[in-house]
Amino acid sequence: MNWDYLRLLIIVCLAGFVGLLFGQMVIFMFVATFVYALWLQRSWYQLYSWVKKPKKHLPPSAEGVMNDVCGQIERVRKQNRSRKKKLADYLKRFQATTAALPDAIVVLGDDGLVDWSNAAAADLLGIHWPRDSQVRLASLIQDFEFQQLLSAAVDGGRVIIVSSPIKEDMLLEMKIVRYMKSGRLLIARDITQTVKLQRMRRDFVANVSHELRTPLTVLRGYLETFTQQSPAEQWGAAMPVMRQQAQRMHLMIKDLLELSQLETGEKELCHEDTDIAVLLAAVIEDAKKLEQYHGHKLELDIASKHHLLADVDELRSAVSNLVFNAVKYTPSGTKITVRWCVGENGARIEVNDEGEGIPEHHLERLTERFYRVDSGRSQDAGGTGLGLAIVKHVLQRHGAELKISSEIGVGTQFCCCFPITSIAENDSLQLERE
Repeated sequence: MNWDYLRLLIIVCLAGFVGLLFGQMVIFMFVATFVYALWLQRSWYQLYSWVKKPKKHLPPSAEGVMNDVCGQIERVRKQNRSRKKKLADYLKRFQATTAALPDAIVVLGDDGLVDWSNAAAADLLGIHWPRDSQVRLASLIQDFEFQQLLSAAVDGGRVIIVSSPIKEDMLLEMKIVRYMKSGRLLIARDITQTVKLQRMRRDFVANVSHELRTPLTVLRGYLETFTQQSPAEQWGAAMPVMRQQAQRMHLMIKDLLELSQLETGEKELCHEDTDIAVLLAAVIEDAKKLEQYHGHKLELDIASKHHLLADVDELRSAVSNLVFNAVKYTPSGTKITVRWCVGENGARIEVNDEGEGIPEHHLERLTERFYRVDSGRSQDAGGTGLGLAIVKHVLQRHGAELKISSEIGVGTQFCCCFPITSIAENDSLQLERE
């Protein structure tokens, strides 16, 4: 028998027995039952207060059903605390994982409200959490195509490419994926560099095809015109042009192979103690033998006696490209200064000319393969359009950087900036003493 029923039966029987002695059995039994009901009501109220605020109130002390209910509630609470802790751990793990991703992650709630976002969302989308928590995403990103993606009933894996709301020159690939039943997740990825590389690849294919087509067209035209009966004078007039075009293709293929080796790292980089003064003097002497050298004033300014740890062949190739370009693309009689200096921030090889200068919008793309400021002028000078790309990759392999500055009507400066660690060890010690 249940303890609560047994207790009520005992109380009623005792009250009836006492009431029988006084001749009021029914009244005593009623009063006892009423008091017991009040006591139960008090216990249930204590239970309610404890369930509502367990830290403030104690559980009711009662045997029977009340005790079983309290025990069951406590077990459920322990299970909920354990489940809540696991969910909190999962949430922390999820947030830590998504926070480490370079892609922007935004958890969307009902009506497109921001429930949570990672750190990358601030850099790519301008969404800061928790500042923008429960803010409507449509009001933060006001792009028409994105609005359509956000309002679509079925996402269907649709991907859009839009400009970043905080940086116009940044391109973002966005998509919304569903998880569980009604959850939605916005994923945004920076594809600016990818689009740029795709454009460079398309330009490279188009440019290399164009560059090879021109000399091949010249050679083919002569070969189709000439026959075995063609006079020697006709062959003699054509041979220099054909030789020039063949040499142009040879140089282009040579530069392409060199650039490929630099990009893939096929050639092992040798760090040798290099006397830059001797190397620059040799490059200047080679520049004076160019066909385009006509009265240029080549000056060598050696502001330091320090040596550099570098691959001699690669470094000479890079510097030669810079000096030869200065000779080819500046008018006769122009002053060209080649300077070597070392400071606290590193070493520098500078090639300065006083030519026409390069418009600013061209500077960023000068190191792209086959990129030309003036296509006709570059071809007349005999350039392959790969020189500065080779310079950039050589410097990257040496941990250095190419900086270009120019002013129209004043001239252009190409600066090879090497880190202080590139200076030869003995020279580094001397530099520290100085």
